[in-house]
Amino acid sequence: MSQAKELNQRIRALGQLTPSESKIADYFSRNYWNLVFENTTSISDNTGVSKATVVRFISKLGYNRFSAFIEDLRKDFVEGQGSLPIRYYLKKKLLASEGEKDVLGHSFSHITKNLQNTHARIDQDQFWEAARLIARTQGAVFITGQRSSYALAYLFYNMIHRIRPACNLIGSQTASLPDRLIDVGSDDLLFAIFRHPYAKTTLRIAQHFERCGAPIILLTDSAFNPLQNQACVQLEVNTEGVSIFTSSAAVVAVLESLNTAVLKFCDDTLYQRLEKSEALYNDFEVFCPGKSLNAERIAKLKRKD
Repeated sequence: MSQAKELNQRIRALGQLTPSESKIADYFSRNYWNLVFENTTSISDNTGVSKATVVRFISKLGYNRFSAFIEDLRKDFVEGQGSLPIRYYLKKKLLASEGEKDVLGHSFSHITKNLQNTHARIDQDQFWEAARLIARTQGAVFITGQRSSYALAYLFYNMIHRIRPACNLIGSQTASLPDRLIDVGSDDLLFAIFRHPYAKTTLRIAQHFERCGAPIILLTDSAFNPLQNQACVQLEVNTEGVSIFTSSAAVVAVLESLNTAVLKFCDDTLYQRLEKSEALYNDFEVFCPGKSLNAERIAKLKRKD
């Protein structure tokens, strides 16, 4: 049961309300998703009743202190943010209340904070272990992400498959998943981007890898995700932002950093692989002509090494 329904039931269970209590109950009902931002003073100001009456009403609802009441609301608020209509309502109201004009600056500020917090959250040993596994896994590396995470999975796949052979992207076509997973073995590796709301398809893919004895690397937004016990390496990122959608900036930063870290575990055969790759792109004329390193400049760089 959501906290909103539980709160309404608690209020109804009180029976007959005083006029002041009715004002508070009505305000709670109409402004439930804003209550997490409030305190006894703001509720008193918005309802026209005394702070003492607000405190007594919260106590009658079964909370021994106001902070316990807010804590319950926060739990529901975190879960409710998975709903786009609720996120739209909250974000728009927040922007309006702040009178925000520089949305770009506001967004960049959140992104910077996400990057800093993500850097602090990720254990360096776990990060390097993830890079080592990606580079040195004997079998194939499978990369997946569903829903909004699929684009991020594709981005990472596009970087990693250029660096190492036997790299596979698991798409979102559920009907073809058995064909993609039939040859998975214990020497393979799954790299999964797993963010709230957690996609069941990613969960089932990871469970299959676990049954096969294959290691799993998770890039996730919570230490308490449904796959927390299945991952051998778990990297946690901050994803909150000013948009109604979760932010992907820190996710992309970690993916790019991992791509760089993997190079530490590569040998000189990678240079030959990249040369072959570039030749193929040129043969197929994949890209428009543009500025690039010519053969003479490449030779100079190699001599310096």
